[in-house]
Amino acid sequence: MVLINYGFEEVGKWTKENLKNGITFELCKFEKERVVYTFLVDCKIMYLGICNNTTTTLKDRMNRYKYRSGKGTNERIADKIKKCLEQGKCVKIFALKLESTLQYKDLNIDLVKGLENPLIEKLKPDWNIQNVRRKGNSRS
Repeated sequence: MVLINYGFEEVGKWTKENLKNGITFELCKFEKERVVYTFLVDCKIMYLGICNNTTTTLKDRMNRYKYRSGKGTNERIADKIKKCLEQGKCVKIFALKLESTLQYKDLNIDLVKGLENPLIEKLKPDWNIQNVRRKGNSRS
């Protein structure tokens, strides 16, 4: 699997919940870490995202989907996760924790942010809007 080649590890999964939001998650690793993450459905990479701020953890980020915080992407992706779970599909969470940092002259390079777009371009996850626009499809 291409994700393993980049250093991603399986760290959890989404499950159905009987509350209003309908989904919840379980994490077994990197809960308190800042990572690049992906959601896989039937072994296919469907979405790639990042913990955008330096203080955002994987658990924080997953909670934004669970509770549909801030509408927009969080709500859209939560709806897609819920639909997959209702269809009996497994939605796995993979994550890449970056250990090293880069520096250019006196500037620190944020590898988490820096890897997001190149990984989306390479992996072409169906649920990423950048990928949808590139294919010429409408948002769903």
